[in-house]
Amino acid sequence: MIKGRWRQTLLCGTLAAMMSLSACAKEDDAKTTAAPTSAVETTASTETTPEQTTASETSAAVTTEAATTEASTEAPTEAPTKVAPTTEAPTTTEEKTTEAPMDFYDKMIADSFIQTGNTARMHKIIEKAKQGEDVTIAYIGGSITEGALATTQEKTYARLSYQYFADHFGTGENVHFLNAGFSGTPSTLGIIRYDRDMLTSGYTTPVTYPDIIFIEFAVNDGDDPTFGEAYESMIRQALNAPNEPAVFLLFAVFESEFNLQDRLMPLGKHYDLPMISIKNAVIPQIHAGNITNREFLARDGYHPMDYGHQIMCDCITYCFDRIAEAEPDASYTMPETTVIGNSFENMTMIDTTITDPAIVIDPGSFTAKDKTSGVFQFDNKREKLGDNWSHTKNGGSESFTMRLNCKSLIMAYKRSNNKTAAGAVEVLVDGEPVKPLISPSFNQKANVARVESYSAGGWNNPWLAIILDEETAADHTIEVKMAEGDEEKEFTIFAFGYTK
Repeated sequence: MIKGRWRQTLLCGTLAAMMSLSACAKEDDAKTTAAPTSAVETTASTETTPEQTTASETSAAVTTEAATTEASTEAPTEAPTKVAPTTEAPTTTEEKTTEAPMDFYDKMIADSFIQTGNTARMHKIIEKAKQGEDVTIAYIGGSITEGALATTQEKTYARLSYQYFADHFGTGENVHFLNAGFSGTPSTLGIIRYDRDMLTSGYTTPVTYPDIIFIEFAVNDGDDPTFGEAYESMIRQALNAPNEPAVFLLFAVFESEFNLQDRLMPLGKHYDLPMISIKNAVIPQIHAGNITNREFLARDGYHPMDYGHQIMCDCITYCFDRIAEAEPDASYTMPETTVIGNSFENMTMIDTTITDPAIVIDPGSFTAKDKTSGVFQFDNKREKLGDNWSHTKNGGSESFTMRLNCKSLIMAYKRSNNKTAAGAVEVLVDGEPVKPLISPSFNQKANVARVESYSAGGWNNPWLAIILDEETAADHTIEVKMAEGDEEKEFTIFAFGYTK
């Protein structure tokens, strides 16, 4: 059922070759006056480690109320030279407040720059903003993008960089902000919810598409069951939007120095996109003693605090300025080929709000609603995955069934650390048990079609299981039933995503 099982071996060879090309191709962007950039590191493994798994398990959403005041922190206004951030940064020595050490800050920001990519789309959008037309900047990623541990929304990297663009290229109220960050989730869930959260169909009529898109999954995709294919599918889906948006790839980093930029940079090269590496910027300055991990990140080692968000913002605005200064390219041509694959491009989300008559669902005993996924940080009116199907202790023993035509199908389900209550399900496709592909770090018992919702590191967060991944679409009947012995336990199906 899952053609992707062979992908990991093939992908390792493909990525190794692409990473070698990426390392040799350092700064091939002759469109701008090049600033010094750091060497692109190519030694990071794409295999997950216990640290990476722990990271995704502990990236719980912070449910801070939305800030109601306007941003008081202004991003630097000159390029390519950056000034010190106006957000008050922690200092450990008097030297950090003197003039000379600020040279490290300028270099740090410049080192984040990888390439402008093709500038045609971005120049059109900048001109559109300058003319007073509506422009929307949208961000999708994990908890760093959502804003975990920032003190207010106005101090998150997303809001700060949006505000910089609005102040420097907009004419007032014509630049709009959309944040689709979702804590602890990889691009696999991102591609499922892409249309729901990145298009404004749920909030305005008619549907509007974002003009500038930031994709930030370099630290969350360690447990991506598609090994990068969902990420590439998202790039292609974004680029193929009818309004021809500009797409940026942003590579965050953990204190462990882990990220997946070596897996993802070949995609940015292939699609000729602007790329920004926070790893290239920050890690050398930490090693040099110019900043500390605690200045950049919270004690958890994963989430930037206000100063870290300001650094990330300045890296983004540096790239904005480089693009604005560059000569515009004549046009952008979408590559027909892929690097990893695009099986999940144009995925449609299925939850209890689905109205498509071609999809027939009988929830069986999965009739309860689970509200533990929470709301989006700084937007407590938007539930994350509240329209779900949940089986409770006394819910019964009837299977959840769904009939649809599809070629790929992914199930998002809840992970819980409640060992007593959390149950397992068995999944059948057309009456035959299947063993879904869960994640690189998840080991199921051999030859058992069983999906466990219990995890010691779970915090009611969504996890992903690939149920189908075939070359062509066909009619299928999907059955999800409580596993033998777990009939009186809990299991929540948050949503499905499918392609045709």
